[in-house]
Amino acid sequence: MIPPSISAWLNRLELPRRLPTAQSVVATRTEPAAEAKTAEEVATRDVASTPLVSVEKSAMACDFEVLLNRGQYSAGIESAASCLDEVTRLEQLLSVYKPSSDYSTANRFAARNPIALQPDSFELLELAVAIHRWTGGAFDITAGQLSEIWGFSRREGRKPEDDEIARALEVVGTDKLSLAPTPREVHFRVDGLKLNPGGIGKGFALDLAALELRQSGVHDFAMHGGQSSILAAGRRRHAAAGNGWRIALKHPLNPDVTLGNLDLIDLGLGTSGSGKQFFRFRGQRYSHIIDPRSGQPATGLLSTTVLHPSAAIADALATALFVMGPAEAVAFCEQHKITALLILDRSGGGKAVVETINLPDGMWMAASG
Repeated sequence: MIPPSISAWLNRLELPRRLPTAQSVVATRTEPAAEAKTAEEVATRDVASTPLVSVEKSAMACDFEVLLNRGQYSAGIESAASCLDEVTRLEQLLSVYKPSSDYSTANRFAARNPIALQPDSFELLELAVAIHRWTGGAFDITAGQLSEIWGFSRREGRKPEDDEIARALEVVGTDKLSLAPTPREVHFRVDGLKLNPGGIGKGFALDLAALELRQSGVHDFAMHGGQSSILAAGRRRHAAAGNGWRIALKHPLNPDVTLGNLDLIDLGLGTSGSGKQFFRFRGQRYSHIIDPRSGQPATGLLSTTVLHPSAAIADALATALFVMGPAEAVAFCEQHKITALLILDRSGGGKAVVETINLPDGMWMAASG
């Protein structure tokens, strides 16, 4: 059963009525949250090799891009630029690297007094809490303190002592949050709890940007945030693209290698993995994705990709599945009918094995060789 907060989010997005049962995949790229770049002036460019128009903007420590069929919409570029302004607005609300953001303010003061949040900030928290419960704690927006002690929030990985991990776990968990829908306030029940929307924020921004695009009359488009979060709507008007927007799945450890392709239609996509962000200590590799239940880096998978009508939910579930590991992830997807691709290294030599879950026959086009 889908939790009520998740159903409410899907209803808000005004999703198209025609939804395929499953589609998939995107090139893996995962990076920890970092100081967000100053938003650059929106620029447009034609993609010479294909009939596309691209509109780009830097936000949330990555590049956001909207792709449109060239010539399809008379005001398409203006609409795309406007929807990327929405991403910038959300960054100002959500980024824990912006001192005046709602979440930075909550991290500093919500253990003392309830803090009022803007509607979008509060809705994201409600959604994150619902996904935390749905995944049995594998996704947790309150796990900021764990990233701190492992050094990943500063991009300086370190192995913390066991007592450090134990103390951090005492301030992790959505049960330590108190949410009051009226008047949209959050209160921390423990001092030291830190919100970190890094596992859901880009997808959340894509969902709301796509909503603005659809409301402006643009229904065929693809957009991404840093390539690890994608949302595709309608169709790509190009013969080579098949029925939707063709997306390549890259090897998590070797992005020059394409594992396969699929066509994405009216779906969001989230990818989680540790191909780029990790450190080694005494010969052991430690992922930047921390299991909020144990306080230890997640193991067992090279990457996970989830397909869902909401990019925010796809992002959060991709993180949760990576934390769960292969067996638990498969069981969760089968129980809840989640479409996903798990990338494993069964041999230990870096050779990727793609395991698809709830993906229709013929949808996955594996690369030859």
